[in-house]
Amino acid sequence: MLDTSVKNLMFDLGAGREIYDADSNRVISKAEASDTIRKACFEYLGLTKDSSNKQIKRALNSERGTQFFEVIEEIIDTQIAHGLSENEFFNNYVESKNMKDGDVNEFWADDEVLLTVSKVSGDAHDLSIQRLGSGQSYHVDTAVYGIKVGGDIRLFLTGRKDWGAFVDAVVKAYIQKVQTLISSQFANGVNLIPVPATLKGTGALAASTKAQFDAIIEKVGAANESSVVIMGTKTALKSLNALTKVDWADPANSIKESVANTGIIGGYEGTPLMEIPQKFTDKSLATPIVDNKKLYIMPAVDDRFIKFVDYGETELEVNEKGATKDDMQSYEVQRRMGVATLMTRYHGEWDL
Repeated sequence: MLDTSVKNLMFDLGAGREIYDADSNRVISKAEASDTIRKACFEYLGLTKDSSNKQIKRALNSERGTQFFEVIEEIIDTQIAHGLSENEFFNNYVESKNMKDGDVNEFWADDEVLLTVSKVSGDAHDLSIQRLGSGQSYHVDTAVYGIKVGGDIRLFLTGRKDWGAFVDAVVKAYIQKVQTLISSQFANGVNLIPVPATLKGTGALAASTKAQFDAIIEKVGAANESSVVIMGTKTALKSLNALTKVDWADPANSIKESVANTGIIGGYEGTPLMEIPQKFTDKSLATPIVDNKKLYIMPAVDDRFIKFVDYGETELEVNEKGATKDDMQSYEVQRRMGVATLMTRYHGEWDL
């Protein structure tokens, strides 16, 4: 296998960490670190900088090539776990189970659950709804997801892409997929859950609708015996600016500062706000997944209502593309995972 020091360098560069060389007493540039990794890979795979595409392809298809991919998979696994942990919405409202870490795909309902909305297949947003009694367990259906990586590993080996950029492209593609699934699950799931008429409101937020909006916040808090949080996309949360005197605020005021920095107020009269990351159904960014015209008033309890199951092991599939003129190979990250929404509390909605 590759030398431990080289693998550590792969981890550090892939994570974007600053790399310090104690011997030379200086920081090593990303280009230098990438060259060091490339040379070690050449030696391990029996290649040189002058190796042809055919020789590189043969080396990657060898037993050592398989072991080389296993190193990449291990690094990707570590970086994915780190990347997901940096997402505020994920940390606060997603209960995650990793089968690789020994977790069991089982969730327990202590109280009677109003509705469970589960994602059951692939990229199609098919949803099943069921009721669970108190003291009942359930599991989240999973499927294998493949994410095509645009860059070819040979771009790294031939010096046209550095190591960090290659790993970053794979990790970002996967995290984007996870975030899209979670946003889609929230958007589809929460909209299927019945909301009492007394906890729903409609119309533009303004002085004339403020009392009704405030009443819904109060009722959701009372129904759940908890404080509440207002959720929505950045676009939806901006509508709350109309209910505050932002334009009259002192320049040092935290509300005005928050609007200047993010475009939205940091909180609404003591009620915290949580931005739902907006994702889109395709690369054209034409169709948003989460409704920009809805605000959700959710109970602020220790209840991570989105359930995410990840088998935690990346597989890098090599797909031959003999039909293309340059006979290039493509690479696909595959991983088994599933998402579900479990709602045990009353929540409110405001349709803008």
